[in-house]
Amino acid sequence: GALYVLGKTELVVRGRRFPMDCTGTVLAIYWYAGIDLARDFRRYSGNGVARIYRSLEKENLLYSSAWPLTGDIIFWDNTYDRNRDGLWNDPLTHVGMVLRTGEGGAIEYVHLNHSRGIVVERMNLLEPDVYEKRVMGQVRIVNSPIRLQRPGRPHPPLWLAGQLYRALGMGYLF
Repeated sequence: GALYVLGKTELVVRGRRFPMDCTGTVLAIYWYAGIDLARDFRRYSGNGVARIYRSLEKENLLYSSAWPLTGDIIFWDNTYDRNRDGLWNDPLTHVGMVLRTGEGGAIEYVHLNHSRGIVVERMNLLEPDVYEKRVMGQVRIVNSPIRLQRPGRPHPPLWLAGQLYRALGMGYLF
């Protein structure tokens, strides 16, 4: 399902249309696999990220690990200033899904990037503060930027996927 949605400009999966946002991306991936993560949304308030989180929390399907499994849902906090108060106090602002894990804690995940659409990016929870490093003569991204940078300003103190990570969810058991 993750490979199916990569690069899409609209999300229609098996006859169902999903919003073109981070929540819609994860819902579409899971719907492709026959899992309706939105089935309990009416029970919860808030944005789609919070509703997925609360649904999995109720079923005890949340956990934290530097070694997630393919298909795990990744939740992040403070990826943007949702309430526009200038403070780092915005929980559950973004969601994606683990595509694969690799050596040294490397994680590739699928999500909706605000400017590039549905893409694969990287995170490493063993090195959450490292943006990029040289590996065998090539520069590799360790943690993709996930917090929006304000035009004309430096990056905020925390801006990388590994820094803003909150939890993982086993949506495939939902």
